[in-house]
Amino acid sequence: MRAELIEQALEASDVAVVIYDAADRMVVCNQAFRNFYPDWSPHFRTGRLRLDILRDCLVAGLIPPKDEVSGEAWVARLVLERQPPWSNPEQQLADGRWLRGELKQLADGGILVTQVDITADKQREMTLLLQRSEAERAERSKTEFLSNMTHELRTPLNAILGFSELIMGEVNGPLGDPRYRTYAASIRESGEYLLSIINDLLDMAKFNAGRTQLVEARVDIAGIVAAVARMVDGRARNGGVMLQAALEPPVPDLLADERQLKQMLLNLASNAVKFTPSGGEVQITGTMTEEGGYALSVRDTGIGMTEADIPVALSPFGQIDSPLARGHHGTGLGLPLVKSMIEAHGGRLLLSSRPGKGTMATLLLPARRVLTDRAAPAGEQTAK
Repeated sequence: MRAELIEQALEASDVAVVIYDAADRMVVCNQAFRNFYPDWSPHFRTGRLRLDILRDCLVAGLIPPKDEVSGEAWVARLVLERQPPWSNPEQQLADGRWLRGELKQLADGGILVTQVDITADKQREMTLLLQRSEAERAERSKTEFLSNMTHELRTPLNAILGFSELIMGEVNGPLGDPRYRTYAASIRESGEYLLSIINDLLDMAKFNAGRTQLVEARVDIAGIVAAVARMVDGRARNGGVMLQAALEPPVPDLLADERQLKQMLLNLASNAVKFTPSGGEVQITGTMTEEGGYALSVRDTGIGMTEADIPVALSPFGQIDSPLARGHHGTGLGLPLVKSMIEAHGGRLLLSSRPGKGTMATLLLPARRVLTDRAAPAGEQTAK
């Protein structure tokens, strides 16, 4: 009775099952296997040697696969292949279906061959591959467009900035009405803002396309912090914001891309000043971490963000929709650029914030970026 139940289960199964005994004779071949290979059915009879079955299929033109040169060699390999796993567990049938097979050796020396229909899985896989390929193609097209457009826009913008500066300086004589100098200053200010947007777009396009290189050298972090503080000091004073910078000793040199490191810190400090109302404070600090890395932090007492706002702020073009943030213009590329740059250095950008209490942004650089007295490989370029 038990044997009958097992036989009925094998016949009802959607998994193709073939069993050969220790002498390589077929003892079981269920209906699912015959359905997968209807042309093979006349040759698949219990009691026959596997070698004879395969040779009959070879003579009938049913095997080997198209990519095999010698049918006899293919048959010989299959007969000898009595140890799992199969060298080619997946195969496609003539009708387009895909099967995945598995060979297992039984305790008595026989072998169990099972095959399942994976056509649906293969179709999903192909669909995902096509979707991924299309998404990558669209991303490349977008990146190339942004790159081309930014280069095209920078040329006339540089001319606008240059001529507005000449007008402001009255290089060719007085303008007459002093309001013209005000107009020229507005033109230059707007042009600089637009150029900064274009530069951010170009940098983001490069990171998305994987075309960014780190120009690594020994970097004086104290000098970087001082330079950034000078760059944002005027803006801070105009906004009534107190700016402070203090690095906790010891202050090591770092192995980094100096331009990118300065841009990261400048973006964070500029954001802090921009989103801090008059009477607030912005602090730039630096300290060694317990793991031997280095942490550069910018803390402000500005408008802050909710925990849900942080992922939005870190996404390209992300704009936080809150009454406090609406009065500040921007592209939403500053923090995503910082995140991409610090990750290119093998580090992380950490953000913590509370609405109305301020924000703390930390550039966490790994220990391998911290230099002691050993020489750094100046000028080395590392593709990222």
